[in-house]
Amino acid sequence: MAGKEAKKEEKAAAEAPAEAAAKSGSSKMIVILVVSVLVSMALAGGAVWFFMNKHQKGASTAEVKLPDKAIYYEMTPAFTVTLTDPATGNLRYMQAGVTVMTRIAKVQDDLKSYDPEIRNNLNQLFAGYKPGDLVTASGREQLEKKALATVNAVLEKETGRKNGCESFLFTSFVVQ
Repeated sequence: MAGKEAKKEEKAAAEAPAEAAAKSGSSKMIVILVVSVLVSMALAGGAVWFFMNKHQKGASTAEVKLPDKAIYYEMTPAFTVTLTDPATGNLRYMQAGVTVMTRIAKVQDDLKSYDPEIRNNLNQLFAGYKPGDLVTASGREQLEKKALATVNAVLEKETGRKNGCESFLFTSFVVQ
């Protein structure tokens, strides 16, 4: 019997460290799980803060960079120009209502001041076109670009300001 009791004691002594190790292992797992959950939450919170902060900075920058409101200057009266059809030699007419867009209030005053010179240069530009060139949308777009360059050239010559006007718009356009 003494042998049986000794074996039981040896068996109990061998199982005690195994149970302690099992309890110790499960508590380590719990600690690791808790730490990983906390780290994940911290990372998620940091990411949310980063993107929200970045978005707010972008919004304030966009507000600062908004351009001034557009100022439209209508050149009245409308332009009426005689065009010569090179194929037939017949005279044709172009009538165009024109508006120029800028974002600088001073340029509007300059457009009024230098209107006669601008109108003269635009009349010469328009009269140099053939009726066939103005039939297509691409032909009119090309004319718009050249007209904008003409207006800006006068303003630059007279005021020293480059590209004072942003757009040249035909508000009406008739060729007959």
